Amino acid sequence: MANKKFRYGFKAEASRFAAELRAEMGVDLNAPLCPWKLAEHLCVPIINLSQLPDCKERQYLNAGTGRDEFSATVCYDGIKAFVINNDAHPMKRQASNLAHELAHVLMGHPPTAPFDETGKRDFIAEIENEAEWLGPTLLVSDQAAMHAYQLLQCGHHTLASLSDEWNVTKDVIQMRMNVVGASKRFRNRAA
Repeated sequence: MANKKFRYGFKAEASRFAAELRAEMGVDLNAPLCPWKLAEHLCVPIINLSQLPDCKERQYLNAGTGRDEFSATVCYDGIKAFVINNDAHPMKRQASNLAHELAHVLMGHPPTAPFDETGKRDFIAEIENEAEWLGPTLLVSDQAAMHAYQLLQCGHHTLASLSDEWNVTKDVIQMRMNVVGASKRFRNRAA
């Protein structure tokens, strides 16, 4: 994530955007954000693969390597977005998958085909990078990352217990604490 280039001001914009969305939804800045509630707030339906029994791709996507290759995708019916979610994934991964796809919607990224003509996933690097940054920022805001770090330092939680309580992966919490500089900022407050 650190080596990716973003347009000037994007990271600060993502942080402000996450804070504004939390205010709209009545979610405290120190708390995690549920992506299912965010989807509901945005009026973006989530369709799980298990709800599509006639989808021939479902068998591939829920078994073997296909299960790992497909997480979720945002689709459009006219201008209305909806997300197809691989609900065979663990819930914490689904949370990240959904936040990523909702980031695409929030950023107004243009719809793209989820697969190329050979059946492989097709990505546009710039918009994927933005969604990879905004998705975790939505789940764990800057303030929530600082709060998580404080909970860890005070011994009230472990990374695993925060991950369980907040329903996000340990990697997401750790990455967010790292990118906001929680360790350094916590030390500076204590000094």
